[in-house]
Amino acid sequence: MASDGGYNSVDLTWSSCSRQQLLTFFREGKADCVKDLPAMEGSLQDWKPGLYYGVDDQCRIAFGSAARACSFSNPDLPACRVLSCHVNPEDGNSCKRLLVPLLDGTECAPNQWCLKGHCVFPDDLNSPVMVHGSWSSWSKFSSCSRSCGGGVTFRTRQCNNPRPAFGGHECVGPETEAELCNQQNCERSQLDFIAEQCSQTNLHPLYLQPNTASFYSWIPAVEFTKGDEQCRHMCQSDGESFIVSRGSQFVDGTRCEPDSVPPLGNTAACLRGKCQLFGCDGVLHSGKQNDVCGVCGGDGSSCRLRVGAYSGGQAKEYTTFIKLPVNATQVHVINTAPLFTHMSVMVDDGYIVSGTGRISLNMTHPSILDDNRLQYRLYLTPDLLPEREELLLMGPLQQEMSIQVRGKDLQLLSYYASFKQKISGQTNTGEIFALHARTHRTFML
Repeated sequence: MASDGGYNSVDLTWSSCSRQQLLTFFREGKADCVKDLPAMEGSLQDWKPGLYYGVDDQCRIAFGSAARACSFSNPDLPACRVLSCHVNPEDGNSCKRLLVPLLDGTECAPNQWCLKGHCVFPDDLNSPVMVHGSWSSWSKFSSCSRSCGGGVTFRTRQCNNPRPAFGGHECVGPETEAELCNQQNCERSQLDFIAEQCSQTNLHPLYLQPNTASFYSWIPAVEFTKGDEQCRHMCQSDGESFIVSRGSQFVDGTRCEPDSVPPLGNTAACLRGKCQLFGCDGVLHSGKQNDVCGVCGGDGSSCRLRVGAYSGGQAKEYTTFIKLPVNATQVHVINTAPLFTHMSVMVDDGYIVSGTGRISLNMTHPSILDDNRLQYRLYLTPDLLPEREELLLMGPLQQEMSIQVRGKDLQLLSYYASFKQKISGQTNTGEIFALHARTHRTFML
């Protein structure tokens, strides 16, 4: 059949079989549906079928739902003369061609469209009507991409009902709506989830030289990439320290680092190969953020600031001087005398900072990608001596945390601590700041 449904488009004509089927269609009274014309400006010939069915759609109609337009062209075959499609989604190196022209109105180059097998400019289309883009209906929401740790479910629509043409406007509004799902914590960290995806490619060869397969163990490259680049399945070779993409993209919901610091409570996660921001309500680009109490969209009235300083400690022993309760937010602890002391942090009877008798190096627990992460920073003097220790935790805490101090001797220790604590279910100061009886001094709140 011809590219616009008309007679003798390009060099194609009706076969006797097609002619007979069409005559039967009209004779049996089934043609009334063609009288239901869409509401549009201009005449019917100005609305080309290629505006509704792009080349990808035409490939799917011809070769099945997995087909898509070829990603490369053949200079010997004019763009509008032959339908060229990737039939196997895993094979982007071969094209299957169908010797039929693309539908009239199919975009074939910037500001050019197909007409009777030729790629032409608007002036050649004899189409005075400007066609503005219009959205298709929304697809169904996809299934959640992860079973825990915060996956993504999304739906899409396309600006193809019709596509903008002849100088018409693009569709206005988002083409994707998405939400976080299954946000309960996993047993493993967000970094572990990336490590698993990288390690799954260990058996896939890398061809650094033609016809020479090399195999490596792959680990996350989190410290070397950010933003959209981080979502492109970028992994680092363990021991070799070079970075390559090991796939098209990480699983939707994989955490990423945005190019700038996100608002409080926002989550940066990969979606279709791009690093996207989800508001504290879990909705893509909602802009909603947590208040200082960790409440999504709150006004900061559900918690109060607790501030204190502590001088004390026990020589060569770890002493708990502050117990942070569940839901504590905006935690900030500073040690001003790290020459003689150092801090440690304990959760569930296990240390996540120090605890070995030695001062810790800079670290983030569990990782920079995890929610409610704890950041420990050690600042040095120009002589490379410890000058200040600092703990930062945005919260809200999911479990109680103990901050401890260890002294080298009985030198004076000086600590400052502040955090936001929920008003409901408060504990008293003595329970929060549990000072060792033998070293208890003055605490000012």
